[in-house]
Amino acid sequence: MNDERIGLLIGKWTDGTIASSEKQELAEWVRLNPDDERITRGLERAWDSFEPRELMPEAASDRILSNIFPEEETTFGERDQARGVTWLWPKLVAAALVIGFGLYWWKGYQGKVQLAQQKAIAVQPADLPPGGNKAVLTLGDGSSITLDSAGNGLLASQGGTSVTQSGKGQLVYKSGQEAAAAPVINTVTTPKGGQYHIVLPDGTGAWLNAASSLRFPTAFTGKQRNVEITGEVYFEVAHDKQMPFVVKNGETRITVLGTHFNVMAYDDEKVMRTTLLEGSVKVSRGASEALLVPGQQARINAGTGNVRVVDGVDTDKELSWKNGYFQFENESLESIMRQVSRWYDVEVQYEGNTRGENFTGRLPRNSNVSKLLKILALSGVKFRIEDKTIIVTP
Repeated sequence: MNDERIGLLIGKWTDGTIASSEKQELAEWVRLNPDDERITRGLERAWDSFEPRELMPEAASDRILSNIFPEEETTFGERDQARGVTWLWPKLVAAALVIGFGLYWWKGYQGKVQLAQQKAIAVQPADLPPGGNKAVLTLGDGSSITLDSAGNGLLASQGGTSVTQSGKGQLVYKSGQEAAAAPVINTVTTPKGGQYHIVLPDGTGAWLNAASSLRFPTAFTGKQRNVEITGEVYFEVAHDKQMPFVVKNGETRITVLGTHFNVMAYDDEKVMRTTLLEGSVKVSRGASEALLVPGQQARINAGTGNVRVVDGVDTDKELSWKNGYFQFENESLESIMRQVSRWYDVEVQYEGNTRGENFTGRLPRNSNVSKLLKILALSGVKFRIEDKTIIVTP
């Protein structure tokens, strides 16, 4: 099928004038060509054809919005069916084009109001790229290495432990047969707009989200494996019954033997969350503590310091950042914009009252910020980008 015919059919499908025979023709072409870039290009042209503040037809929004953001593979999170992580590949996105997969994003306000009933607000043409694999390694002597510009291979050797960058945003520590009697402390720090994967000396994997840090020794000795974090870090802890793994954040301690869990402890968030995927962990702060089982989350209020356990947590949502997408569930605009600020390395300012809007949905993190703002703008909130600042107005 040539470009002209494809454009004609997608156009008819968008405005609802496509005949049954034409729909079958388009469906067959999509089935045989699921990865063809002309599908996405056609949908984006259809999206851009709507004038600012024009009420978008419901049928058109159903078709366009469900396909405008196909999920793409990310190099940071790997596909892992054992942990319930799934991907929408281009073939499924193409299928959604034909069968009207429906809205994957909706506004959680006064019920789940369809985006088709909202006014599409234009976003300024300025744009910002997504974050990527960026971090700085601070060695025991105080010197630092910018990892995203350093080459692959051996970066340093400290007290019998080698530090190697293996590519794809991964730093690997490997202890020699004769580790130092007094291991030195290293720190990996991700900036806003950065993320990184570290393999610690004991084989534990740690994934740092944007604006986060991990402080650890070059070799684990003694009775515990102690590390300190800020921001958000996901751990897959190597099992060692004789030496528990302890994560510290301020007065909070998380003690494990071998398990998979995520810790979100940003200073600008009111609640610290520890989410358990496998094994068991003990979360404690002062006299308050809780033992978690998989699927539970410990929440610590920054004001009271009390530990509260929540059952039946959506672990896919909590791990969405690691697996390459944003996922929101009845989340406030302010909460979303804090995540946007960290991942796109921008400041966010508010003009006027923008409170009261909640959102539910999922979008890939490897898209420019304008795509995310286009969706949020459908609620009636306006955005403009000035240099590295996003300004939100009602």
